[in-house]
Amino acid sequence: MSKQPKWYYYILAAPIYLLMLLPFPVLYFISDVLSFIAYYIIKYRRKIVHTNLKNAFPEKSEAEIKLIEKRYYRNMIDVFIETFKTLTVGRSTIVNRVKMQNTEFIKELHRNNKSVILLMGHLGNWEWGGFSYTYQLGFPVGTLYHPLSNPFFEWLSYKLRLKCGVELIAMQQSARNFAENKNKVRTVAFIADQSPQPSHAYWTQFLNQETGFFTGAEKLAIKYDSAVVYVDIIKHARGKYTVFFELITEHPTEKKPNEITQLFADKLESSIRLQPELWLWSHRRWKHKRTN
Repeated sequence: MSKQPKWYYYILAAPIYLLMLLPFPVLYFISDVLSFIAYYIIKYRRKIVHTNLKNAFPEKSEAEIKLIEKRYYRNMIDVFIETFKTLTVGRSTIVNRVKMQNTEFIKELHRNNKSVILLMGHLGNWEWGGFSYTYQLGFPVGTLYHPLSNPFFEWLSYKLRLKCGVELIAMQQSARNFAENKNKVRTVAFIADQSPQPSHAYWTQFLNQETGFFTGAEKLAIKYDSAVVYVDIIKHARGKYTVFFELITEHPTEKKPNEITQLFADKLESSIRLQPELWLWSHRRWKHKRTN
C-alpha cells in the first residue's frame, strides 16, 4: 500500500480488535448467527453459489447441493473470523491449530538453493496456511494479491499479513518483483484459482466446466527455474487444519507447455471434491467464457 491510512481507520479497527479478543467458542457461535443471516435472510450470493454447485456436481441431488451450500456459508464466515482472530493471538495459537505435513522436501529444496512457488486455491483457511508456512518452516513467504475495493479492509488485511511475516506482492508487479529477487532463495505463494481474462487464460475442463486458469505462475517458474509445489488444506474441525505439500516439479523447464497449470487444476479439483464446502463458491469463477 502506498497511501497512508486515514486517521479514523484506527477507530474503525478498534471494535474488530475488541471482538477478536473473545474466545474461539464464542466467536464460532457468532459465526453460526452470521452464517444463518447470510444464507437465510440476506441470501448473500445464493444464486451464484447454487449455480456453481449445480454445474460442478450434476450428479448430486438437490438435497446434497443444499447441504453443501449451508456448510459452505458456515465455513466462509468461520474463515473470515479466524483470519481476523489472528490480530489478537500469537504464533503458538496458529501453530497448534494448523499442522503441516510433508515439508522436509521443501527444506531440502531451499538448502539446495532452490526457490519454491506454491500453488494453492481458495480452499480451507488459506490465510492461516500462509501464516503457518512462515511460522513452522522458518522461511518467509511472499504472496501475490489483488487490493481489496474497500480501502479500510485493504489496510487492515495488509497490516494483518505483515504482522504474520508475509511479504505482499501486488499482482501487476509480480514480473518485476521476480526479476529484482532472482538471486534470492525464497518461497512465493500463488492463489491460482481466480478467473483470468479469456485471451490470457489456459482453458481446461475443471469441475465439469470449461474453465480458464492463470498461467503466470508456470511462466515465472520456468523463467527462474523454481520448484513448483501444490498446497492442499484439509479441515478436521472448526479452526483445525492440516496442510499437505506435494511436489509438482523440481525442474519446470522439463515440463510441456501448460502441463504445470493442468496438474494444478487436476489436484485442486480432487481437493474440492473431497471437501466441497471448503472452496470459495460465492466467487464468480466462471464469469468469463472462452473466446477462441
